[in-house]
Amino acid sequence: MSVFKNGILGLFLVIAVSIQAQDKIEGVGFAGDRNETFTLGTQESVTIWKTWCTLHEEKNVEEILKLAGDNIRIEGPGGELIIEGKDNFKGFLTSWFNDLELIQVRQRWGLPMKFINAEGQLRPGEWLVSGHAFKYKNAEGTSIEDNQVNVFINEGKVQYMKVYQHKISKPIDVEVSVDMSSYKDAYKTVSVFGTFNNWCNTCNQLYDTDGDGVYTTTIEVIPGDMEYKFFLDDQKVEETFEAGSPCTKTTDIYTNRLANIAKDTSSLDVVCFNTCSGCK
Repeated sequence: MSVFKNGILGLFLVIAVSIQAQDKIEGVGFAGDRNETFTLGTQESVTIWKTWCTLHEEKNVEEILKLAGDNIRIEGPGGELIIEGKDNFKGFLTSWFNDLELIQVRQRWGLPMKFINAEGQLRPGEWLVSGHAFKYKNAEGTSIEDNQVNVFINEGKVQYMKVYQHKISKPIDVEVSVDMSSYKDAYKTVSVFGTFNNWCNTCNQLYDTDGDGVYTTTIEVIPGDMEYKFFLDDQKVEETFEAGSPCTKTTDIYTNRLANIAKDTSSLDVVCFNTCSGCK
């Protein structure tokens, strides 16, 4: 499986160029030392993987087992955990789910692949490489893992998984607020997104419980730099800042709010919508 050591970003670039250059995609990547290539996989494997993750969030052991191959093999980070066979997998899931209060898988990207052998024939099954944030809560508190998973899917079943853990963090609760009292146009909802929630525009809505025009919510943040923005009505209106503004950071073509979150940060200052300071 040395294909996975050769850089996922490079694979995306090759595939993106191939898609623009031709309608039919043939071999677009290589398989390590083997005389093989790979092409894009199908939406079916993506759907199976997303369903697999959702069932884990729901702690639905029976439905997960329906998607698992009889000889499923799972390897955890660093090879510390190896599960072989559906019976062992069932025992692991039952025990693991009992220990966890919360499971959440936030997908960041995924790439389905079908391998082509030296004779130009497709090998059975598909590989899916996925990056995601894995959040869980147990008796020791909440943790977020930055993970990559290599999954082999064949005949509609997950046959093999290898988990790579890049980083594990302990998030903290931080209150964020925006003052809308100076905003003159009509709006229905106020929300916030950023690096803390992978720019999810449906995850964190703010509320004005006392009618003073200040909208507030509490978000979970990993200590360090956080880029974020407030927006209105399902992102119909989004804050815009000029590069170089004092409260911002420009990443690629995007200029966002910037806050440094320390381990003891409990709240951020109230700011006026679309400005770096409070409303006058």
